[in-house]
Amino acid sequence: MALEAPSPAILRFGVFEVDLRSGELRKQGVRIKLQEQPFHVLTLLLQRHGEVVSREDLRSKIWRSDSFIDFDSGLNTSINKLREALDDSAASPRFIETLPRRGYRFIAPVETPALDWAAPPIEGAHPGTSLQKRWLLASAAVLLGIALLSLAWGPGGMRARLMPGRAQPSITSLAVLPLQNLSGDPAQEYFSDGLTDELITEVARISTLRVISRTSSMQYKGTHKSLPVIARELGVDAVVEGTVVRSGDQVRITTQLIQASDDRHLWSEKYQRNLGDVLTLQGEVAQAIADQIRVKLTAEEHASLGRARPMNPQAIEAYLKGYFFLNKGTEGLEKSIEFFTQAILVDPSNSQAYAGLSQSYVYLGVYGLRPSKDVYPKAGVAAMKAVELDDTVAEAHSTLADIKKGYDWDLAGAGLEYKRALELNSNSSLTHASYADYLAKLGRPEEAIAEARRARELDPISEAFQAFLGFILYRARKYDEAIAACHKALELNANYPNAYWFLAFALEQKREFPEAIAILKKAVSVSDAPLYRALIGHAYALAGERAAALSILDELQVLSKQRYVSPLDIALVYTGLGDRNSAFQWLERAYGERVMRIQELAEPHFDSLRPDPRFEDLLQRIGLPPSTSTESRPID
Repeated sequence: MALEAPSPAILRFGVFEVDLRSGELRKQGVRIKLQEQPFHVLTLLLQRHGEVVSREDLRSKIWRSDSFIDFDSGLNTSINKLREALDDSAASPRFIETLPRRGYRFIAPVETPALDWAAPPIEGAHPGTSLQKRWLLASAAVLLGIALLSLAWGPGGMRARLMPGRAQPSITSLAVLPLQNLSGDPAQEYFSDGLTDELITEVARISTLRVISRTSSMQYKGTHKSLPVIARELGVDAVVEGTVVRSGDQVRITTQLIQASDDRHLWSEKYQRNLGDVLTLQGEVAQAIADQIRVKLTAEEHASLGRARPMNPQAIEAYLKGYFFLNKGTEGLEKSIEFFTQAILVDPSNSQAYAGLSQSYVYLGVYGLRPSKDVYPKAGVAAMKAVELDDTVAEAHSTLADIKKGYDWDLAGAGLEYKRALELNSNSSLTHASYADYLAKLGRPEEAIAEARRARELDPISEAFQAFLGFILYRARKYDEAIAACHKALELNANYPNAYWFLAFALEQKREFPEAIAILKKAVSVSDAPLYRALIGHAYALAGERAAALSILDELQVLSKQRYVSPLDIALVYTGLGDRNSAFQWLERAYGERVMRIQELAEPHFDSLRPDPRFEDLLQRIGLPPSTSTESRPID
């Protein structure tokens, strides 16, 4: 008959012990009052200490299927009572760790003393030797069990022949989910969001991995979806999640890697650092993830992830706030410039802050919120300084490419910078999208579409990249596909104005003017940017509603006295009206101001200007290849 070690009756951790026979929790021998349900939860966590116990496990093993008590409320109450009894904290756990969207884990060492095993009495034994014999038998059982396990489960043993272990998971794609702010202060959300961005950026440096970009990952902030569901929606093999606790200048970060297919915990680690070292830490975490999933790093990737990035704590604060506002869209750009500038003043060696500042200035130019001559030179200075301080900052190279493309009109130089940016971070959806724009302007539509699809693949639930794919398809004159892509973007976000913009252009080419006008009215309702008023003026003109188009021109003229209005937008309305002289007059003003969007001249909405000799001359001056008559599809 096989010998088995009896089940432990006493479980000990720290100054506490749990007696499974009496159902008691004791602290240094003194009983602590604990209700039945929390005690059962504690017992299960102790029996599986070090493992993740999912909420579903707790439900199935402790809560009856016919219970009328709300499970979520009951479990939360039990965990709170346990923490109160153990003097534990969710923000700084010593015993029970919360794993967002997954469950709980008992993290302290648990002892099962041999003398506490409930071994059966030995018949006929002398009373004086009973305890000794029981101890000897129990010890023998343990030793024999260990020996058998070593033989059966050791390398080359029975396990290898009869029960092969799980193979190392093949992970080629992952998502970094938003780090949970456990500081108890909602005002610190910018901090946890900023560290999430940094971690995504660092992991994305691993070129052999497909890493989901920020826009899609951040949409799962605060979600109650399970990890397998999230992974399925993002199309990844694994997810990284964790928590952030900040106390003054001390930061504690926990991270864990979970295989999506079976919700299996592959790796976890806790780090505690000074505030000034948290950016260096993100590279360490990315390196640890690479080690766990056994991906091969290039020499440059290894050096990049291992580089030290110490930063003044005040500069860290301002830098993370800068990116927080940069990611808020057009309404946050001015604020982001303020914080990036502040970070640079505190720490002039901060290459990342220079890169962020350059991005903010470029976006102001792209959206026509400030004159190009006001922002692009500043963006160029900041990006060059970032590269001078650290040539491996991919975002700075991407911004330099945008400047060379859209302001210097140096397409050859832009191509080199885009390639360098993608060498440093092949997982940047933004760089892939910008490169797609570059290829479209070179007249290479199929390559442009492929890059736009790659950007969408890296940000699968981002309305921005779904809509941008629609724009690239429109430029390739694939209007039905463009319309379908833009509709998908609006399914993700019904208030995304750029999707209305690109959709309207495609509808105009199919002569569906009433639909285009209705779409652009929605855009105007969600954004007050002058661009969208100009777009609706262009659509009115094409639809033959001349009075309405002229009224829009009057509105833009009045608006220009209050804020910047791009001359390209006014040229667009005149193009719709068929007034070529006025259109070229405003296009020349756009050329003089070096408006980035003047390169739209090669796109379908300016096709009616192609027969004019001034068109080719202007096309050449802004660095674009000559137009091809076979692609011209002017609206009559």
